[in-house]
Amino acid sequence: MADVPTGAWPGRRLRLAMVIAAAGYGTRLDAGMPKQYVPLLGIPMLQRTLTAISSCPEVDTMIVVVNREDVQYCAHEILVEEIPKVGQVVPGEEKRPFSVRNGLRALAAMGTWDLVGVHDGARPLVGCEEIYRVLEALETDPSLDGALPAIPSVDTIKVVGRDGLIMETPHRARLFRAQTPQVFRWQALMEAYDQPNDILAAATDDASLVEERGGRVAVVEGSPENFKITDPLDLRIAEDILAGRRRG
Repeated sequence: MADVPTGAWPGRRLRLAMVIAAAGYGTRLDAGMPKQYVPLLGIPMLQRTLTAISSCPEVDTMIVVVNREDVQYCAHEILVEEIPKVGQVVPGEEKRPFSVRNGLRALAAMGTWDLVGVHDGARPLVGCEEIYRVLEALETDPSLDGALPAIPSVDTIKVVGRDGLIMETPHRARLFRAQTPQVFRWQALMEAYDQPNDILAAATDDASLVEERGGRVAVVEGSPENFKITDPLDLRIAEDILAGRRRG
């Protein structure tokens, strides 16, 4: 992989704000606590995510969205750990799209931005390389409304009906696994989230809301390490990767 530049973009760099979606309980991890606080080699998952995002020069500020009962705790811990670029910690909702909307509203109260990204708090292994590639796509092609990292599917995917029978086998070459951060033009994402609750609730990710309104969203090279921690196996793999990074 080529070195990722950390210097200035040509001309004025677009200002990027991020919403970190970390309101949830992650019951599949079965850890006895919300998964975003589960330690990875002794450090809570959410803290690792925020530290990773904060280290990227392309990111200007972050809004962190957590469970309502955790807002004060998280705000205190972020202050104690001196994680830069966190502008505010706000309460989330039961469903992810409504939590993201709360984060966007908090950003709007702070001002306007050129770009806004959404990242899962349970993707702590994200690298600045992914963020750089997403922003490079948006800088290069002004007609794009958004961009996101993704990796090609290595599995054959089956579309299955309610009766368990296979309905379709899409060609694998066209299938990608979407990751975060998903980054968009400010107005494009704000308009996408300014829709009725039933439309937001049905959204599978942020990009789908923009796509359904006719927005052009591109895919850039993602990283296999930027996976979402969901179950105990994911947790073990993440710790192995972190241990390898320490040795490296």
